Amino acid sequence: MLEKKYRIDRNQTQYILKKGEDSISKLFIIRYIKNNKEFNRYCSVVSKKLYTKAVDRNKLRRQIYHAIRAVSSEIKLSTEHLDIVLIPKKRITKAKFEEIEQDLMELIINHGQTK
Repeated sequence: MLEKKYRIDRNQTQYILKKGEDSISKLFIIRYIKNNKEFNRYCSVVSKKLYTKAVDRNKLRRQIYHAIRAVSSEIKLSTEHLDIVLIPKKRITKAKFEEIEQDLMELIINHGQTK
């Protein structure tokens, strides 16, 4: 799990899903909004259509948060600070952790160029 200051609550997540800009990669869709904090904040939304069992959804969510922590040093180089909602695609069910990590890093660092 991420530290509380790096997480986005439910109301803010809904706001970002409605008003945020999006960027797409082969494993994720991200919706993001600029924030006025000194760091990025994250939320992962895993659909029941992706995994029907909560155990599997939570495992994927933990993998995503672990990947965020693993690539945080590269992400900190970005000048913009964002609130980011990560929505995994169906293709992620067959991906290895290294692929998730690489795709996430490329997507967040290049979010403005991947539209």
